[in-house]
Amino acid sequence: MSAALLELEGVNARHSPRAEPVLHALSLRVEPGQTWVVLGPNGAGKSTLVRAVLGLVHVTGRVSVCGAPLDTLDARELARRVAWVPQSIDEQSAFTALDVALMGRAPHGSVWSMPDDATVKRTHALLEELDIAHLAHRPVNELSGGERRRVWLARALVQDPKVLLLDEPTAFLDIRHQLESMQVVKRRGEQGLGVLAVLHDVNLARTFATHALLLKDGRTLAQGEVREVLTVARLSELFGVPMVEAMTAGGGVFVPGVLSP
Repeated sequence: MSAALLELEGVNARHSPRAEPVLHALSLRVEPGQTWVVLGPNGAGKSTLVRAVLGLVHVTGRVSVCGAPLDTLDARELARRVAWVPQSIDEQSAFTALDVALMGRAPHGSVWSMPDDATVKRTHALLEELDIAHLAHRPVNELSGGERRRVWLARALVQDPKVLLLDEPTAFLDIRHQLESMQVVKRRGEQGLGVLAVLHDVNLARTFATHALLLKDGRTLAQGEVREVLTVARLSELFGVPMVEAMTAGGGVFVPGVLSP
């Protein structure tokens, strides 16, 4: 078994020390090259899981990143290991898209250091890969929600993390850019990045993830390789909707069946 990039063992998570638990006894291990998708209904604890990895909620149990306990890592060291694209991005600054993407290098340099030519060139290439190179010199407060989300994904990848956390990374994106963005993430996963992504689209999950975690009421319903976890029976139980697998020219897709009146 290879070393884990991210490991949670018996984790309970609360929004404050006296609040009711949102996550219950959750264990998870993300290894290099694995892309994990987290699926579940609203309120299942998906975003809380991401925030638990970042130390943004009250946690009991064990969380380690690249072998180090989370509570031993300061903010700068954590940012060298973990990058995050949050669910809500309210970026109203006049920084350009290129400026924001380059901010991902902050954990790796001094406060006043400027990116070198090689870093700027690599960042431009990443913007091109995410189909936002033409926005490089536009202020982010002039961009659409979907464009901003791709800028933040670029920023996270420029950060060169070991673990990438994505909370609804395809929100506000049209179908083309959903697929292209997830393809970019998949390629980084194939290069050894560990990915933990919250998604709502089951078929995107099956297409791009290697592993899946199903959360319901803050508890693990199932976890493991996608081909074993994403089944009609489990998805029906997870979402409380009868699911069926429909065959198309491109293969099988999961769709909801007819709801009972």
